Amino acid sequence: MKKSFAGWFLLIIMASMFLVNCKKNKETQFIIQVDSIVVADTITVGEELVIAFYGLIGNNGCYSFSHVEDNSEGNVLAFTLYGKNSGADECPQVIVKLDGATITVTNLSQGDYTIEITQPNQTKLIEEFFVKPSGT
Repeated sequence: MKKSFAGWFLLIIMASMFLVNCKKNKETQFIIQVDSIVVADTITVGEELVIAFYGLIGNNGCYSFSHVEDNSEGNVLAFTLYGKNSGADECPQVIVKLDGATITVTNLSQGDYTIEITQPNQTKLIEEFFVKPSGT
């Protein structure tokens, strides 16, 4: 009896490991299409800049937000937003959106800035803003 139980247990463990590995192999990452951003056109030195992102991540519950890649240099704030698809065979029927997910940028000095969001087709969504000196 113990042998039979151990055999079934081993078979279940092996099948579970196969399914887990199979699911990991199906997971994919992709660049999210950002439809728009909301950002102040002017802030003051010392203030935080909050950038809110809007766009569709995926058309079912297997999609989710993954991470933000920050390639900012100088006065260009450059971001790429990534999503992932779990690759599961069955997914909840929901629309997954960015819905105003935010990034906060601090320690900006006075000057003109450009925000560049990389899109899936490698074009850029571009917005500009100004950081004015404090006390003005």
